[in-house]
Amino acid sequence: DDDDDDDEGLKESPADEDKGANVISIARKINNAFAEEGEESVGFRIAVHHSVEVTTPGASDELDGVMMFKAYKGFDVQIEMIDAKTKKVKIVEGKLVDRTEDTTIINQKGRLRKIKNYNVQSVKLPKAKREKRGR
Repeated sequence: DDDDDDDEGLKESPADEDKGANVISIARKINNAFAEEGEESVGFRIAVHHSVEVTTPGASDELDGVMMFKAYKGFDVQIEMIDAKTKKVKIVEGKLVDRTEDTTIINQKGRLRKIKNYNVQSVKLPKAKREKRGR
C-alpha cells in the first residue's frame, strides 16, 4: 500500500533515475515490511522506537563540476561562503538557479541572490529529510 504522502518533501536526484532501485523506494519497502503484520507485531514496535536510514555509500553531498550544477538546478542547496563585510564563514540556503563562471545564483523565498564564486567555499545538498511513516 504505497501512499503518495510518503514522498512529501523528498526528491529523487536526476542522477538516481538510471540506477534501478532508488534509496526512497528501498526505505519505503523497509518501513512497510516492519508495519506489515500490524501494530502488535515486533517489527511495528521496532519501527516505532527506532529509525532506519538508507543511504548510498560514498555519495558526496557537495556539488562539483558543471554537470552537477546543471543536474541540481531547482534543488535546495546550502552554500558555505565568506561574508564580504565581516570576513566570517556563513551558510546561506536557497534553491539553485544557476552557476556561472563568476557567480552562484540562488532563490531565497522568491528573491534571487547572486553570490560571487570567490566568496563561495562549498555548495552542498542539505541532509535528506526522513520519510514519514504511513499507517
